[in-house]
Amino acid sequence: MTFTQWLLMQLREFLYDLLGEAAKNSITQWMLAIAGVVVVGVVVWYLWRYHPGLFKRQGNVQQAYGDVEDNIYGVDFDTAISRAVGREDYREAIRLVYLQTLKTLADANLIDWQLYKTPSQYVRELTASPLSNGGAAFRTLTAHFLRVRYGNYQATRQLYDELCQLGKEVYRES
Repeated sequence: MTFTQWLLMQLREFLYDLLGEAAKNSITQWMLAIAGVVVVGVVVWYLWRYHPGLFKRQGNVQQAYGDVEDNIYGVDFDTAISRAVGREDYREAIRLVYLQTLKTLADANLIDWQLYKTPSQYVRELTASPLSNGGAAFRTLTAHFLRVRYGNYQATRQLYDELCQLGKEVYRES
């Protein structure tokens, strides 16, 4: 006897014990089979709808750019930026320039840096600060950063240089 045959036999005995003579009726057996298929279908639909990751192939798991934690403390920005530019990874260099700018603004008490805050919140915070000069350079810097980070905009050396210039303007304004 195979495992499948044994399992079906156990299921049949369970149904006979549960339903008695009605379980021997072919209509009842078909209704139970249909009910079982419906239950399995509902469970699969629920998992597909609310836990789609269970149905995806994992493959090689690499940390994506968007998963990198944007922390401004404990980072040697000058070294990290130099390495990124040396690798011609301008996307990473732009991210680091933006984080360095946030650190400068936080150190000057122009923004209250928190890990959960969005770039747009920092723009509003800086604009509302009585100590700031309006934050036009920071607004432009943030717009470029958001385009590169979330908009799949190509990060180039020219854009990196422009963001460095904007970062210097933000330093002068703060």
